[in-house]
Amino acid sequence: MTELQKTMIETLQLRGMSERIQQAYVRAVRQLAQHYHKSPDLVTDEELRQYFLCIKNVKKYARATTTIALCGIKFFFERTMGKQWTSFDLIGPTG
Repeated sequence: MTELQKTMIETLQLRGMSERIQQAYVRAVRQLAQHYHKSPDLVTDEELRQYFLCIKNVKKYARATTTIALCGIKFFFERTMGKQWTSFDLIGPTG
């Protein structure tokens, strides 16, 4: 487990999130990192926007899966990393 994962899980625990939510959010961030072949804290705002376009238009994630990915990644950047990005204002789950 990386330090980022550990920090994210601890933050999720402090926020009272269930074990299943913790796993789902960590998986969402891991998939983002794997998509770009780099640590998720190095992903840019534009890459994030492009990633969500990809999961909608190419991978065709279901609405629920998109929502989990959005919530997990947003939690990671806003709560774990303390970043506020404009992409989160544009991205919403669509079915």
